[in-house]
Amino acid sequence: MANLFKKAMGLFVEFDEDPQRHVSPAANAPMDPRPPARAVLNDEELDKFEKHFEKLFDQQNLPGPDYYEFMKMMETLEVHIKDENARISATYAALAIQGLTKEKLVETANVYRQLIDQDQAQFEKSAQDKLDRDIGQKVMEVKQQEETIARHAEAIQKLTKEITEAQQAMAKLKGTIAVEEEKLSKNKQGYRVACEAMTRKIVDDITKIQTNL
Repeated sequence: MANLFKKAMGLFVEFDEDPQRHVSPAANAPMDPRPPARAVLNDEELDKFEKHFEKLFDQQNLPGPDYYEFMKMMETLEVHIKDENARISATYAALAIQGLTKEKLVETANVYRQLIDQDQAQFEKSAQDKLDRDIGQKVMEVKQQEETIARHAEAIQKLTKEITEAQQAMAKLKGTIAVEEEKLSKNKQGYRVACEAMTRKIVDDITKIQTNL
């Protein structure tokens, strides 16, 4: 049924016949110039969806000829009857012998359409559940990592400020120490000079006393 599904989806998708066409730009391949409005399906994806809808229609297929048989016979007769209107008439005529009526054809076509609607709703729910369960968890993990980074960044900013303030205080203390050391050194030097002067005076006085008395 691959041709059937290609025709059915032809208005909405493009079929990637060349798997090498979508090579990464890093491999020096040109970017695909086609607009992104139409989805691109490769053979593997097409085969997957073909089997999915074939199984879906087979399970719903009613006894006797209906729209599903009509659709498949239309595909089969395409190689023999190119004109679509003529092919519709020939297909209907062949199935009418087995009891298919126009009313049943339209009615069962609507049944398959509703079946697709129900399948799509179920698919969307399953996809959303997977999104919430798997991707949603990863989104939460990303958010937690962002919060951790924010906390660490705030801590780093705080530590950086404290380090800067400590460096400034340390530089101020070093300046004060240098001033105090210089004052102490000058005071010690002055004291030694004064001690030597007083010692010499006393020695001189002793000499004078012993000489003159």
